[in-house]
Amino acid sequence: MPISGRRRAISDNSAEYARLEEAPDPKELLDVLARSFALTLRLLPPAMGDHFARAYLFARAADTVADTDAVDPAARLRVLETLEDTATRLARGEPVTLEPAPLGPGGGPQERTLLERLPDVARWVSEMEVPARKRAGEVAVTLIGAMREDLGRFAEAGERVVALPDEPALEDYLYGNAGCVGGYWAKELAATSHRITGLDLQNMEQAGVRLGKALQRVNVLRDLAKDIRQGRCYLPESSLSAHGLEPRDLFFPDAHGPLRPLLDAQIAAAHADLEAGLEFFHHLPHRWLRRRAAAALPAVLAKRTLDRIEAQPERLLDAQDTIKVPRGEVYRILLRLLLLPPSDRGLARMVRGRRRR
Repeated sequence: MPISGRRRAISDNSAEYARLEEAPDPKELLDVLARSFALTLRLLPPAMGDHFARAYLFARAADTVADTDAVDPAARLRVLETLEDTATRLARGEPVTLEPAPLGPGGGPQERTLLERLPDVARWVSEMEVPARKRAGEVAVTLIGAMREDLGRFAEAGERVVALPDEPALEDYLYGNAGCVGGYWAKELAATSHRITGLDLQNMEQAGVRLGKALQRVNVLRDLAKDIRQGRCYLPESSLSAHGLEPRDLFFPDAHGPLRPLLDAQIAAAHADLEAGLEFFHHLPHRWLRRRAAAALPAVLAKRTLDRIEAQPERLLDAQDTIKVPRGEVYRILLRLLLLPPSDRGLARMVRGRRRR
């Protein structure tokens, strides 16, 4: 249940670039920036999909600041702090304004145009009703705080490989980058039903957090080799050391052997988070076919990706290889969720799958 989609590159001369500059509303802009996520949002009721689109664009703008060459590294933290202050005001229910980000010569057309359109992004989130604005602000505060922490931690990345220090730091990272988004989904879905309140909402939020953490842990494993080459290692240094490894050792495929027990532990933790996250779906009425499908699809895809990782863990150290679920399989899963909507038990079987022994 991501709030963000994978970035797609577009060329300066493409029709999509023109759409990016001229998109009159958040959903059209989202169609260009994150098409897969935009398709997922179409499964939701229009008002809810609109909330997610606006919240996504605000979070995506902050993520772009943290990660782009379009903003000078010395200015990134300052711009992020401005966005964090803005998110704090949103969390209080206040309308906000933003100026375009200060841009240097770098960055791609997507990044530059999104940062030039910060005034539009601020206007779009300010147009949300106050309760929805508060929810978007709350999750953005957490996300941007995690981004600022990453910027500080990996300031020297590139010169050497920097790893998270220990397991608690990894758990904090998983929550700040995705677990909080699972809780946000729970709140947005609960806002459409007067029956999801009190303890039910609390349990649903906790389950959403576990689902979000599972998805991000899968991303940590899948992107291991690419992150290492950017000087970042999200596997804890304490765990690597316990297996006789240093972060820089992960550049080399022969590290797979000593790394395997650590990978197995992370895979098991992802399975445990997915299992705990199944509670999320118990609170969604069966008549919410499209909402259940939108929330379940990322969980099922995470399980399918874990299956591939378990089958060929050595691929994780190959930066030229990406473990992912083929698009055709994604569509088949989505059609299964929509045309033959599973019960809670059936959905649990889809998420659990068949564990390898």
